Amino acid sequence: MQRPVLTTLLLFAGVSCVSTDYAGKSYAPTSHVDVFFDTTDVERKHETMGELKGEATQYNSYEQIEQKMVQDAMAKGADAILFYDLSEVTVGSTTSSSGQSDEVRYTVDKDGNLKKHGSGGWSSSATTNEIKDKVIKAKLLKYK
Repeated sequence: MQRPVLTTLLLFAGVSCVSTDYAGKSYAPTSHVDVFFDTTDVERKHETMGELKGEATQYNSYEQIEQKMVQDAMAKGADAILFYDLSEVTVGSTTSSSGQSDEVRYTVDKDGNLKKHGSGGWSSSATTNEIKDKVIKAKLLKYK
């Protein structure tokens, strides 16, 4: 009996990092939604209930975002969901830098001459990486 609970927890762990935002009408929850990716595939008469946006870090898959959005569509009472925009947006950046000084050192050679080693300068490098989120937009549909 523990196994189904664990499986369910693992399933929802993948979509827990997905945030969604909805604007539109709501109806009684449904237990199934039809999934479409092109408007020409929607053959039944319908009304657009509203717009749903899903967003997650670049480390999530688009499939994980879609799963969360389908769950939300059922909760809002949709009969179908029409995905129409997949994109990545930059939400920040990280910069790491490193440097090294070239210290000046003096030594005396075998002839008693003073020799300078190093320039006394500084060398550095920096790397900037963009932080991106994956975003999916969809329309929720209610059949007439």
